[in-house]
Amino acid sequence: MKSGFAMLAIFIILRGSDSTILKALQRAGSITHSYGGGEVISFCNVFFFSSLICGLAMVLYDKNALVMSLPRLQKNDRLLLILQSFSGFFLGPVAFFFALSHLTVVQQTLLFSLTLPCTVILANLLLREQFPRFFAIGIFLISIGLLMANYGESSLPMAKANQTAGILWGLLGVISLSFSGISNRITAQRGFGVGLTIGVNSLAAAVAFGIIALLNYGPSHFFYLRIWWVLGVIGAYAITISLGSVFTLMMCYKKLGVVTVSFWSSLTILVAIAAASILLAEPLQWQSIIGAVIILVAILAMQFSTKPSLKV
Repeated sequence: MKSGFAMLAIFIILRGSDSTILKALQRAGSITHSYGGGEVISFCNVFFFSSLICGLAMVLYDKNALVMSLPRLQKNDRLLLILQSFSGFFLGPVAFFFALSHLTVVQQTLLFSLTLPCTVILANLLLREQFPRFFAIGIFLISIGLLMANYGESSLPMAKANQTAGILWGLLGVISLSFSGISNRITAQRGFGVGLTIGVNSLAAAVAFGIIALLNYGPSHFFYLRIWWVLGVIGAYAITISLGSVFTLMMCYKKLGVVTVSFWSSLTILVAIAAASILLAEPLQWQSIIGAVIILVAILAMQFSTKPSLKV
């Protein structure tokens, strides 16, 4: 049990630091570009390496089950995996990246808190699942929290005029990840292993990111051999954040179960806000802190009253 909670703590820190590390890479890439360098950071190369490393790791981890599963896939199984790969491994991350480029880490983190209620709504529409008891209250609290947090963040000097674009990208990401959450549940019910649902899907996304990068930037986009680039893109984000989050989450599910992990993983919101303040020096507004706490309470209430199969 202790090792399970230790893994859970590591997962919360890693997942909560995701946006901060990615924002730091975006800033470093912008500085390099402003001094006459090329586009060294984009969603293409960042997610190419993270998808490639995660995909290879999960395929090797679950290779025996994967070899047995592939020949048994029916046409509807393949279509489901394509939808899962596109929504959760390609479109969701791309929207996540562009939302973060227009918003602060706090704004983006709180905006993506809409993923849980959006998943619940889709589950009701597509799978005929009942709404949890506290769903209406949760939606109301999240709305209040978002409005309050946005009011605080909009008063900052770093607030940009193109926040609307960031919000639209964020909403697209929320919808994409919600569809991915529904497909995750269906693939789990069909007994698909991580080698198929994470490994193959990640590798497919890596191919897509690689092709886009080659067409738009050329081969040099993968080999900007500067210490900060190698350590940041491959070391910090691809291996530590992406693969580390996937691995620790798998271990948490095995040791603690879905309900416990889903409940405590909501704390990633607080970690994200703290990491942005400490590592990126993003100012903390009292409205943003109160808004984040309200959203956290709403998510915990919905997690507490949601069926385990719907937890994301």
